[in-house]
Amino acid sequence: MEQVPHLDDDALAGASPTAAKTTGTRWMSLADPIHGIIQFDRHDTTHQMLLAVMNSPSFQRLRRIKQMGLAEFVFPNATHSRFVHSLGATHLMLEALEVFRREPEGRAIVDEHFPGTNIPMYQLMLLGILVHDIGHAPLSHTLEDILDLKNLGLTHDEHWNKRILMESPDLCRVWEKFGPQLPEALMAFMGHPVGKPACEPHYLAGMISSQLDMDRLDYLLRDSHFLGVRYGYIESQRIISTMQLTNKNNGQPVIAIRSEALPAVEHYLFGRHEAYKMALHPLDKAAEITLQKALLRFREVMRNGDDPGYRAELLFRFLDDPGSLSPGEYLTLDDNTVWEALKQWSLTSADPLLKVLAKRLMEHALFKFVDLRSYGLGGDLANHPAVFAALKEHYEARGLSWEYGYAETTVIPRPLYRQGKSDKPIWIKTSTGDVRDLRDVSTLPLRTSSPTWVEECERHGERHLVFVWDSDARHALRTALEGYV
Repeated sequence: MEQVPHLDDDALAGASPTAAKTTGTRWMSLADPIHGIIQFDRHDTTHQMLLAVMNSPSFQRLRRIKQMGLAEFVFPNATHSRFVHSLGATHLMLEALEVFRREPEGRAIVDEHFPGTNIPMYQLMLLGILVHDIGHAPLSHTLEDILDLKNLGLTHDEHWNKRILMESPDLCRVWEKFGPQLPEALMAFMGHPVGKPACEPHYLAGMISSQLDMDRLDYLLRDSHFLGVRYGYIESQRIISTMQLTNKNNGQPVIAIRSEALPAVEHYLFGRHEAYKMALHPLDKAAEITLQKALLRFREVMRNGDDPGYRAELLFRFLDDPGSLSPGEYLTLDDNTVWEALKQWSLTSADPLLKVLAKRLMEHALFKFVDLRSYGLGGDLANHPAVFAALKEHYEARGLSWEYGYAETTVIPRPLYRQGKSDKPIWIKTSTGDVRDLRDVSTLPLRTSSPTWVEECERHGERHLVFVWDSDARHALRTALEGYV
């Protein structure tokens, strides 16, 4: 995404909203390969607030965090950032709000103030989608998975988003100018009120995070474009143009899609399902495992008081005790932090194991893998003692580290359609005016109460990957497996 060359670009360069009004250029226009021209109105107070957030260092950091982590090891063009994705998702939210405003009822709902504030709903919807990724760790979900931040309650959406929005000085200056209640209201809107237990998010927050939201509509289109695949070319405009703010038969307010867009929604489900499978590509997991081993070895070297060659003190603290970082410290971490450390370790580390692991990442010499499911075997490798022992013997004979040269993981495709307390349905408004769960009106077999085609697809896509040091170790594992089965 880049700015249209002939247009004034002072807003994203840091001009204040007041200064922007005096330039005579009303529209901030951006050229995007996915959505075409994205525009923000410098004369609109809400857009001024959005531009001020975009200009903040906290948000600009997202330029240095790749949307798809290590996917470029498999798809070389997958180098787009969280920054451009966030702008694209905000553009889609603006389009959705235009659709809602076409009807008096919808206009009244999005203009209504959030309870206890003077902030209109539409402002929270726009701010929420813009900053939904502001707390991402370096390499997006990759480091969250490596450090198991979900179980620590330290993921971007559960922890860092809130802390950055509430505590980052550059954003606090934006709130002082445009509304001191904004960050707390947004947290409550999303179901994470400050100082209170998590609660049910406002139903309009489903436009930011749900089974069908502006986040997903943008990243499916954007990721498929930069990966060079076709699965994600969904009909986002058809879906958005048929969205309605309506009520179920019991009076519960919901966001629904009119039934004429049902084929587009079904196509979206397939696109999302295939996207998740693509994200579980074995080579992408191999890159993740190689990175994990390098970072864990670095942490071990530092814990032992040894010299890794390049100390990367803040990165060490994040790996060792991620909850100890202040928002200011956390915001200095980005993809460049990790890659600079890997480069330095590959050149200068006195620890041979750290040096070779970092070097392998720098040179795309990833761990090799074998899928146990392709041999008809279930469970971990340890469940098959003869094979397990043969591989360990190979490692011992070559003097390879088992701790830092071996790993296993099971990858399971996500279901086509989720059902449960934390997964609200996609609502469809039928031609008779009824509002029904997608699975009740779709011709796809979306119910999973008994073995179905959907479950068979998921089982078919499941893999149990064993990662080993190199091609020789993979050959030893395959030989043992062939003799075993």
